[in-house]
Amino acid sequence: MVCWRDYMNKIVLLVGATSMIGRACARVLSEKNMTMILLGRDSEKLGNLKRASDSADAHVLDVTSEPQIESIVAEVLKTYGSIDAVIYNAGIYPWKDIESLSLQAWRDTLDVTLTGAFLMTKACAKIMKKQRSGKFVFISSLAGETIGVPHMSAYATSKAGLNGFMRTAALELAPFKITANSISPGKVYDAASMTEAEILDKTKPIPLRRFVEGEDIAHMAAFLISDLAKNITGQNFVIDGGQSILGEEGHVVDVL
Repeated sequence: MVCWRDYMNKIVLLVGATSMIGRACARVLSEKNMTMILLGRDSEKLGNLKRASDSADAHVLDVTSEPQIESIVAEVLKTYGSIDAVIYNAGIYPWKDIESLSLQAWRDTLDVTLTGAFLMTKACAKIMKKQRSGKFVFISSLAGETIGVPHMSAYATSKAGLNGFMRTAALELAPFKITANSISPGKVYDAASMTEAEILDKTKPIPLRRFVEGEDIAHMAAFLISDLAKNITGQNFVIDGGQSILGEEGHVVDVL
């Protein structure tokens, strides 16, 4: 039986809080009585989200800066006494073909999506080991494991690396009762801003004929952070409405 006590009293660092998925995580997890610490690059957006989601705290953070990460992690630990979970949702995605993609854009993408995850895990794992408990949830992508996406080589590479890092972290941290998992969303759109024709067109490749919503990802993240998921680690959870099971020649059959 699912109980609200399985979710409460968790101190959660949410990295990349102001994206669509990040905002949903802030709202949903706050509603489940988790203490949310929002981290991101835009102070104004962070402040607005903190108020809107009733989150506990917010900090501007450059995820490529190890000193900044260590400073904020130390501050959170001093203020709240523990760090129970990290949701790593930071990422950038330059839309360029391989020949047009600059080396700097390639490096920036890997630095934010992959190196930042490494630095955040490194800083928080030290604390979680002492606690002998903790949860890491990495927001990945279908592009990192199940499908190829033209013009997104840097993004796909960074997400594939993120999944590999997650599995390694899961093995290394398991003796300390710390889990690590990832979530790979399908197409996440704001359907409220689209016409019916646009929605019908963009959902054609999705068997369930609907977009993944930020809340879908947030509820999975909440589950993985909860005590209900204490024996789940090293797994990548795909939430895509069935898109990835079609295969290269797959198609969706309309029901008349």
